[in-house]
Amino acid sequence: MGPALDSTATRYGVIGDGHMALHMGCYFESLAVPYRRWSRRLEHDASLSLGTAVGPCQIVLVLINDVAIEPFITSHPELAEKTLVHFSGSLTTPHAQSMHPLSTFAGELYSLSTYATIPFVCEEGPHTFDEIFPELPNPHYTIAQELRPLYHSLAVLAGNCTTVLWSKLFDTFEERLALPRNIAVPYLKQVALNLELAPTNAATGPLVRGDRQTVDANIAALEGDPFQAVYRAFVEAVAPHDATSRP
Repeated sequence: MGPALDSTATRYGVIGDGHMALHMGCYFESLAVPYRRWSRRLEHDASLSLGTAVGPCQIVLVLINDVAIEPFITSHPELAEKTLVHFSGSLTTPHAQSMHPLSTFAGELYSLSTYATIPFVCEEGPHTFDEIFPELPNPHYTIAQELRPLYHSLAVLAGNCTTVLWSKLFDTFEERLALPRNIAVPYLKQVALNLELAPTNAATGPLVRGDRQTVDANIAALEGDPFQAVYRAFVEAVAPHDATSRP
């Protein structure tokens, strides 16, 4: 176990000014949880130093780019006595414990009810989620460190990669097909609903039913488009090689 945490002290400092830091600040504010925030833009202002900003805080959330987390911590000795937490889903470091919010955080801030439903997937470490965040009602889970790369790769594949695919559809509808981009929104919503209500039967279309004639025509239509290779990769991953066409 790590050092005991005093629930009566100022608990939270938030480092960063990107989307994640802004969302976490909004969540704290929605719950009336006091916190202090600091970003590297203030690093050269002695009156607004990191030590001054997070000095009273027991727990400091290091919400900056993954590759910057370890160098930042090791270059700031004023953090040595703090309990440090980061939100990266893939980084493992002895300097801070990972508690990853399984969601996507764009520029628009969310409602309290949305924040409260986001699950946190935590690595094994000195503190539990409830010890770090006793004020937060979020569901939370712990997985072994060796499973975190797989967990994060799946999250990126499902979330980030599908976002790229949907953006491709919206943009091409509008730019090449002269179709309003918003006509695809009901399709997107139904896909998400099917995945929620019937996950084992949600997939439809030629890839699933083994309609190689349609698949081949789809691939041909993407000639010269870098997404043709993406479609082919999905065929290799999903479609049975010996599939025959059927209605």
